[in-house]
Amino acid sequence: MQRKTERELHDIVKRILDGAKVSPENSSRMADALVSANMSGVDTHGVFHLARYVEAVLEGKIDGTARPAILRETANTALVDGNWTFGHVTAKFATEVAIEKAKEHDVAVVGAIRTEHIGRLGEYAELAAAEGVVGIVCGAGYSMGHKAAAPYGGREGLLSTNPIAMGFPANEEPSMVFDFATTSMANSKVNLYKMRNDELPSGTVIDKDGYATNNPSATQDGGVLLPFGGHKGYALMMAVEFLGQVLVGSDAIDNEGMGTPSMAHQGVTIIAIRADVHRPMSNFKERADEIIREARAVPPAPGFTEVMVPGDPETRARAERSRTGIPMHDDVWSSIVKAAESVGITI
Repeated sequence: MQRKTERELHDIVKRILDGAKVSPENSSRMADALVSANMSGVDTHGVFHLARYVEAVLEGKIDGTARPAILRETANTALVDGNWTFGHVTAKFATEVAIEKAKEHDVAVVGAIRTEHIGRLGEYAELAAAEGVVGIVCGAGYSMGHKAAAPYGGREGLLSTNPIAMGFPANEEPSMVFDFATTSMANSKVNLYKMRNDELPSGTVIDKDGYATNNPSATQDGGVLLPFGGHKGYALMMAVEFLGQVLVGSDAIDNEGMGTPSMAHQGVTIIAIRADVHRPMSNFKERADEIIREARAVPPAPGFTEVMVPGDPETRARAERSRTGIPMHDDVWSSIVKAAESVGITI
């Protein structure tokens, strides 16, 4: 087990990306995003992915020097072209466009195409909430490269993990933010189970014949993920597919050999709503604080020690890891060392 401070890990990530000839602006943004995920306790979307990003840059699947640009826009909408750079760069750019349009025109809908894996969607929801804007983020289109998830009642893959995040501003309390895959587990987490030879929780995957299994390797042998919450999770998964893929038209993109297979037709939609569109901002935030505190005040059920609200685990993880550093399993640290070696960097 390795343990690094936020600053140490940020410097390591940036050095490796600089070694891969990524532009200084993009390498700084990527280091910010990946380390932020680890600081938030979402290790499945942090430096765990660094090695594959570096590999994609070296293979020419990601343009590490490109910048996103607006293809077309109206007062309330925009479609952003990521120009096949890092998804974290494109998604932040698109979120900032959505925030500014919402601030000026109350509501905005911004789409993004031709970009790579955007990482932790909660980061963009948090960014909106910090600006007094309700943020809704949907990612989809991954199934055009890899049908990783079965529909409810099905035995074969149809869609993918189709993540969704929402962020709501508060006053004295941290913003209320949630971020999750619409499958019972994110693909990257399944891969972690596989790397560590651990069994999956029940209800996570089915094998190639449609039978429930706890073996994480099943997804590499024709097995697929299940939606969370049965038919309700499946319905939300479909809704995210329509919002993230159908709405922005990412299915029609010619990737021209760029992008990794599951990301070649990724579509991202960011919906931004000014929090004071119907009531004064101070009232909105005060009521948000009240609801958050009311939820935490509910007596815990047997087997629980407390009631939390969405966003509490991330807030606590940041506080804890600021004190004790970011833990990394040896397999993740080894992948970082190998990524460094691939670009001539010693860490």
